[in-house]
Amino acid sequence: MRMCQILKTSVFLSAFASLSMHVSGLDSDKGDHARALDLKNTLFIVLSQPDDFHVKEAENFKAHFHEQLKTLDKAQWPRLLMTHEDFVDLQGAWTIFPLIEHIVTVGKSQPISWVFICEDDTRVKLNALYSLLSQLDSSQSHFLGRELRDEETTIIHHFAFADNPRQFAYPDFRAGFVLSWALVSELHGRLQITKQRTDFSIDPKHELAMFIWDEGNGPTLTHLKEFCSSLESSEPWCVTTQASRFPECGPPVSNDDIAVAVKTCGHFHKSRVPVVKATWGHEAEIIEYFSEVKDDSIPTVDLGVPNTERGHCGKTMAIIHRVSKHPDLIAIPWLLIADDDTIINLDQLRSLLACYRSDQPVALGERYGYGLVRGGGYDYITGGGGMVFSRPAIQFLAERCRCYSDDAPDDMTLGMCLKNIGIPVTHSRFFHQARPNDYSPAFLANQIPVSFHKHWNTDPLRVYADLIAAGKAHSESVEAKKKKESKDEL
Repeated sequence: MRMCQILKTSVFLSAFASLSMHVSGLDSDKGDHARALDLKNTLFIVLSQPDDFHVKEAENFKAHFHEQLKTLDKAQWPRLLMTHEDFVDLQGAWTIFPLIEHIVTVGKSQPISWVFICEDDTRVKLNALYSLLSQLDSSQSHFLGRELRDEETTIIHHFAFADNPRQFAYPDFRAGFVLSWALVSELHGRLQITKQRTDFSIDPKHELAMFIWDEGNGPTLTHLKEFCSSLESSEPWCVTTQASRFPECGPPVSNDDIAVAVKTCGHFHKSRVPVVKATWGHEAEIIEYFSEVKDDSIPTVDLGVPNTERGHCGKTMAIIHRVSKHPDLIAIPWLLIADDDTIINLDQLRSLLACYRSDQPVALGERYGYGLVRGGGYDYITGGGGMVFSRPAIQFLAERCRCYSDDAPDDMTLGMCLKNIGIPVTHSRFFHQARPNDYSPAFLANQIPVSFHKHWNTDPLRVYADLIAAGKAHSESVEAKKKKESKDEL
């Protein structure tokens, strides 16, 4: 079986070796009718989100998508689905697994050869995608995309491939990825009978690739250089592109528009708190350190909640209640709750928050999930990377959220509360629950990170310095680009 897979891969790669010369257009022997037919048989799904900023991104995708189809009769247009519109009640669509059942349902009403999935700020050149896919047989199992690989084994990937983590490739969702209909059908069958190894959804890119691989019984990801990162998107061979490594949404929010709450405990007053104060903590205009021990040298705020060994729901909810009522804090639009071993670039966070509306209920951070594989469960913001809440979200949580115990997981409890209230968790790729070396270098190179987490086996001062340097270099690059554009206009 392994030899068969090797032979199939060899033939497949040979077919792709000749594609780069013509990905920007159609093969000369393919007419408009064939083009329309093949495009119609491709299902496009955008992993969109219901927040205003991401809805706008999705609408921009839709406009770019339809502009490329305007010469075709609408009856020949491929189907485009947005998760924030077409799967409103489907929990965990971002993990892909709950979408499989719905993709198969669509396939019963219309022929589908390929399924293309991407994020809301991805752009795809439809003619070029057609040229790529027309070389392949959709009745075979194909899994295509831009590969990411780990340099080290990591907890976020459950320490998979401990002997050589680079051996396994998984797709960059932002660059888009493709599943053949044969593979979708196989996954659908397996999901009916196979129980997932864990109820937690942490990194959907890696978890999907692992499920497809199926301990070597299924296909591995085939890397396509034509599926590009933002750094490569100007290259003529790119089939998929991305605008930039970080969104530009206007002036950053003011420093005094963010209240910062750092969760700590007496055990870490002498070790972790000094690191916060020496790095990002001194940049905050409004910052408080919350502990179970009053320490005037920091100073800390004792909320009257004992420290716990596991979750910290009691402490986090006490912070939310305090911010919702304290006269000095009640008018501040944003609240950042961070651990004492979270490392943050506050300037980058202020730039990111310019994309979101503080007068709407927003819960922002790195999204994890629990119990989502079959469409139930809930999303939550994983706490280590930092949790950001707008003023309306704070008020809702203060009024309607309760901890079942002080040591309940605070991030998961808040996730359940947000679901019950009806406030969606808004995912941002710029927050990180783990250390920089826990992520694929290619993934991090395609963004300007806002945060990382953990001091274990790393130098937090170096991590902070790198965060600041990356943010500064990006700002200088954006400013230089604006000046050049202004000069060109003159």
